[in-house]
Amino acid sequence: MKKILICICTFNRNQSLIKCLESINKIKLIEKFNIEIFILDNTINFSSQKIIKKYKKKSSFKIFIKNEKKRGIVFARNACLDFIKKKKIEYLSFIDDDCIFDKNWITNSLRVLKEYNADIVTGPQNYSKDIYQNNINFTKFFEKKYSKKILKVNWAATNNILLKSNVLQKNNLRFDENLNKFGMGEDQLFFLQLSKLGNKIYYSKDIKVTELIHKHRLDIQWLKNRSFRLGVLGNYIDKKIHGNFLGILINYFKFIYFLIISITNIFLPFQKNYKIIILNYSFRALGKLLGPFIFYKINFLK
Repeated sequence: MKKILICICTFNRNQSLIKCLESINKIKLIEKFNIEIFILDNTINFSSQKIIKKYKKKSSFKIFIKNEKKRGIVFARNACLDFIKKKKIEYLSFIDDDCIFDKNWITNSLRVLKEYNADIVTGPQNYSKDIYQNNINFTKFFEKKYSKKILKVNWAATNNILLKSNVLQKNNLRFDENLNKFGMGEDQLFFLQLSKLGNKIYYSKDIKVTELIHKHRLDIQWLKNRSFRLGVLGNYIDKKIHGNFLGILINYFKFIYFLIISITNIFLPFQKNYKIIILNYSFRALGKLLGPFIFYKINFLK
């Protein structure tokens, strides 16, 4: 029986975590495949332990749970990698604790892996329609948008991923601890590095998950903060992937590109959400400009 291990890092989101687990129970299974779940709780008080113990009794899958008190998503993800080394599995999945699997997720993921001889597959993160549906969910402005149904890409995010376990065994990569203070970006760099090492990543619109909307992501301050962080992060990531010289050039051109989009939209007030686009790209441009000077001086986890 081949095993798929689903890794979920969680931090004080017990209710959405349960919804995520319930969606795993509804996934259509393929013959000769078995699911196991690993939950990494990153809270100091191990807040999910009691809830998961109760849930395990009614779950049809084997669930492992561990606590990582060292705060930060990078430490949590690396703890998952350490756990994986001790397990005999064929496939590994990462998903966020606020995401819901589509019932055909495994079927579609394995199909794309096989048809395209891929090492890693990913897909879109859609958004739930709930009590906040009349507000603007700013998260969608940061999601990858592709016109093709299936295509080869050079990176993926841990909110929707399935990969062959031997990818980790032969490459021996870890999530970069320098990005822990950002609370984001570590997965982008990780999969960019895997892609650079020759691992094939494919995106398919059929490999779907749905994210539960969080109220704080409807706030304009969250949009500006995230855009700025992405700008700062980009400097570091591009230099890690392309080297210092080429990385500096790429960041310079991205700064100009973001600035042009911001300025252009000032004169396009008829375009839908033009104010949000201006804020998004102007703060990303600002992050690009200041990134080399403040990267090691800031900490967004404070």
